[in-house]
Amino acid sequence: MVDTLQAISTALQVVCGAAIVSNVLAVVLFAATKQLRVKYYGFAFNLVLGDIAAPTFILLVKFRAYLQVPSVVSLSLFHTSLCAVELSILAIAVNRLLALTITPPARYDAMVTRGRMLAACLLIWVISAALYVPTTHINTPLVAYMLRPLISLVILLITAVLYCTVFRQIARYTPPLASTEGARADESVARARLRQTRYLMITFAIILVTCFACWIPFCIANFMNYVSGKIYSVQPQSLKVLYQLSLLLLMLNSLINPFIYWWRIREFRDGMYRWVCLVRGSADPENEVVTLQTMQEPEN
Repeated sequence: MVDTLQAISTALQVVCGAAIVSNVLAVVLFAATKQLRVKYYGFAFNLVLGDIAAPTFILLVKFRAYLQVPSVVSLSLFHTSLCAVELSILAIAVNRLLALTITPPARYDAMVTRGRMLAACLLIWVISAALYVPTTHINTPLVAYMLRPLISLVILLITAVLYCTVFRQIARYTPPLASTEGARADESVARARLRQTRYLMITFAIILVTCFACWIPFCIANFMNYVSGKIYSVQPQSLKVLYQLSLLLLMLNSLINPFIYWWRIREFRDGMYRWVCLVRGSADPENEVVTLQTMQEPEN
């Protein structure tokens, strides 16, 4: 069992390192690609930052003896980062619901500005810290193994309900009567926004499903630790193995997300292809991007 725990710990460190590298690359692509530097992807960028922070703080916990960082600080920041990831996925659904329900489209654009988007992203981190910093310092079995996982599950369930609401709103959309030139222009913008919303919501619904798949084993492991009635250091080895495996799966979620961006977001792929062309020293990266994409299906 000791060898198994050591193997899982090593695998966890490798996954965390890979997750950090892949998400740092995603941050650079979001920052360097003009089409991604829009408020449309604001909460997605916040999600990427959370996916960098969570594995980073896990590594700080693993190497706390060398780095002299108090474990309670690293764990507080780790749980805060995980909550920020969940709340960012939730915020994407709220933002898209507002985009569909606030009409005309110009009114939404006036309300949801870059400054307000930035403030909302900061608020996500503040709320996450307010939820998890105190609960990490109150390290009782009830709080550590029941309350914190339940908070995460409640956030995910609320997010799932909101995603269903947005998809229902998309299905029920009916264009307004375009009797004037201005109304026709608004309808055109609304239809384009509807297509954007549908595609973005499908992308982040996939991320939400993977998030559920990775979180549920972690929550179950925590609940089992609570039922055992013992602190982690004196838990049976089998429960320790289960907990570490669930933590490994949770960090795999952070590693998987950049690949979902690459698969689903065309602008993300374009930015990566331009980088590849620059590394290859291509004289005409725009041409190379077109060539690399000739075998890809157009987005719906």
